[in-house]
Amino acid sequence: MRWLVCQFLIVVGCIAQQVAFDLYDEGVNLEESLITRYYKKANDSLLWGPYRSALYFGIRPRYPKSLLSGLMWFSVNDYQSIGSMRHFYEQSDNMGRANWVAYDPRIGGRQIIEDNDCHVTITIDFVKSTDGLSWGTKVKAEPHAGYEETKISFVWYSGLEGEKQSDNGVDETEIERTGYFKLSNQKNILGYEDNLQFAGISEELGAFELEINDGPKKNRHPSGSEVDADLGLDPSLAHHYSLRVPDDNTWKARDIFITMLQESVKDLETNIGTIGQLAPENLFIIRDLHNFEGNLHFVQKVYQGSCEFDVIYTNALTPTPERITFQNIDKRIKANAERFDANFAEHFQLQKPFQSEKYMGFAKEILSGLLGGLSYMYGNHLVDRETVFDEDTFESHELKGSFEGPHELFTLVPSRPFFPRGFYWDEGFHLMPLIGYDSDLVLDIIKSWFNLIDDEGWIAREQILGPEARSRVPSQFQVQSPHIVNPPTLTLVLTSLLETISETNKFGDIAEPNNLDTDDKTEEPELGNFLMKNPEVLFNYTREIYPKLKSHLDMFRKTQQGYIEEFDRSIENNEVFRWRGRTKTHCLASGLDDYPRAQPVDVAELNVDLISWIGIMTRSLRLMAEILNQKDDIADLEDIEKNIKNNIEKIHWSDQNNAYCDVSVDDDDEDVFVCHKGYVSLLPFLTRLIPESDVQKLEHVIDMITNPEELWSPFGVRSLSKSDSNYKTGEDYWRSPIWINMNYLILKSIQEYYNTSINLMSSGLRSKFEDAYHDLRLNVVNNVFKQWEKTGFVWEQYNDETGEAKGAKNFLGWTSAVLLMMAMPERIIN
Repeated sequence: MRWLVCQFLIVVGCIAQQVAFDLYDEGVNLEESLITRYYKKANDSLLWGPYRSALYFGIRPRYPKSLLSGLMWFSVNDYQSIGSMRHFYEQSDNMGRANWVAYDPRIGGRQIIEDNDCHVTITIDFVKSTDGLSWGTKVKAEPHAGYEETKISFVWYSGLEGEKQSDNGVDETEIERTGYFKLSNQKNILGYEDNLQFAGISEELGAFELEINDGPKKNRHPSGSEVDADLGLDPSLAHHYSLRVPDDNTWKARDIFITMLQESVKDLETNIGTIGQLAPENLFIIRDLHNFEGNLHFVQKVYQGSCEFDVIYTNALTPTPERITFQNIDKRIKANAERFDANFAEHFQLQKPFQSEKYMGFAKEILSGLLGGLSYMYGNHLVDRETVFDEDTFESHELKGSFEGPHELFTLVPSRPFFPRGFYWDEGFHLMPLIGYDSDLVLDIIKSWFNLIDDEGWIAREQILGPEARSRVPSQFQVQSPHIVNPPTLTLVLTSLLETISETNKFGDIAEPNNLDTDDKTEEPELGNFLMKNPEVLFNYTREIYPKLKSHLDMFRKTQQGYIEEFDRSIENNEVFRWRGRTKTHCLASGLDDYPRAQPVDVAELNVDLISWIGIMTRSLRLMAEILNQKDDIADLEDIEKNIKNNIEKIHWSDQNNAYCDVSVDDDDEDVFVCHKGYVSLLPFLTRLIPESDVQKLEHVIDMITNPEELWSPFGVRSLSKSDSNYKTGEDYWRSPIWINMNYLILKSIQEYYNTSINLMSSGLRSKFEDAYHDLRLNVVNNVFKQWEKTGFVWEQYNDETGEAKGAKNFLGWTSAVLLMMAMPERIIN
């Protein structure tokens, strides 16, 4: 009775809240400023999505504890395939293809999965209502040639999380649900012919309904074995199972389903004896043996041959004309596809020779797959703040963390099947292709990351939030240390955005933020580039994140500072740096894990890539200080930036090697260059910290890039020089392979230095830059495209000798930078 009273109060509260804030009620007159309407519209447009990107298809809203849904499937052609039930997207799954091919998180899109074990191609369409509060999905399966009669079982699940502790009146507490989610149909343990309908309500979502149909009449169900109808094993019917699970357990839906299925099989063995007489499509039907009713619901359907079905979620606030229904979902899917194509064409004008239809389809899949990795994560993570790294031995440490948080993060992931979590140094590269497409989304993600900055200015380099995320990470990699940082690539994105604004002087004379909440603008905000088009709003955004980014820079400069006086280094400032936490074989903090460094390892080491990253971070913060008119900070940051540039030249440039190098000391504690030509030595060039007037060094850099015995290959610029003694040794992760993110930075820097330094270049140097730009762009794009056609996937890295794909598949994180290359001009010409 107590539970029912609580639920009644929740319902009354939610309904009252909806009435009070029903923007669609003509009787309600709410005066809202442009910025208020923008934030509401923007947040609603991104409320729902396939944000459980570690799954083939998992839907959730951007709320910590709410409604989580997912799709599972398995073949019932035999008794073994149940062991290969699809749920989490796994690297080892035998897929010919599995990616979003036309997707925008504000409207939805299409994913295509070619399951070679189940012998079907599954198409999943996801669409959202105009207000963003409701959604629908269509699941369609088409058997492969020769398997037209294949039988497949689909399982849809939805679970409502949300718990709180309450006093039960006897000095104890008990867990109560903060909402409810129930089957509306009359319960039938034998199965359901009609649509299955569910109703729910929660504090975050308000009142909602979810309905699942059986698809069109052309769908066929297998007949299965002749069995007693009372057993509830009819594969022509939909089957439902419900139970109560605690928060942070809905993600275990596959294991829960298998456990309940095993219980059903055991019961059948007890009641009918041998189960060998049952066809797989009968045996593997989940049965409601206990008449449970809880917050997690499974709906199972079994089909034979081609099939499709729909799932519709409707929020009570969505006005009736805007709701997605079984009758209009096909029309909505078509309209979304047309809208995506139009948005792509507007923002990505592919340049020669990548303007054909085949490259266009490839480019759309790259963008869609990148956006399809957009994830919302919430929960605790493991941090070790006690372990101090032993700098005498540089041995690896087993970190022992304790839980901190909970935190939330809105992020793109590097690879859904292999790295379905947030990576700090990857994220900047993830966002680069989206700057022109949806800068509002970019700034939303950046803000989410910077909200994680702690009181010391630190962000964990890997974001493994909550038990679902931890389930995909080996235990030795779960604990993070505040002594270890990561390349701050988000500053590359911020710098690009802020330089664009500064060049156009859109901020004008803004000295103080406008009171936008009382601004009486009436126009409808347009999503995508609203913040960039409204400098007063971007001013407020910049002011909000500036203190966090400033503390972040201070943390880098403090914790990663190199030794100066201890080794009598003749510099007048402290702007030299060393990656902390490196071992004899790896420098994980740098992001270039096994890239060769100084041997023997020594505390005297200074790293040229780290000083470059801190330099670009300083530049970004200086631009923000200029926008905010922080005069004292501007002067300080200008000095830091100047000192960093000077030290890169004075400390890290080697005339003997004609390259920028790491520095260590010899037996007499005298500085020596440690030169391993490759991505590390290119960092001052990639961050544009080489003086534009120093064309001699620029020529040395371009010569190293284009030398086939150093970095040049027919498929892109390799990570380590072919002439280096460490080339292709050890695990060979960053010791030869081609990485697309770094190749994009190389291409972009060639273009930018050409434009800024052309008047100082000789005709021969101009030709070197022009040829390198043209050939590198062609080589990289053509090889990534070729491997995509061959394998069905975009990959983490590529072999520098053969071009073959390597590493994690569906690596639509920074490999998506290939899309930017396709949109760059074919040639740079004076």
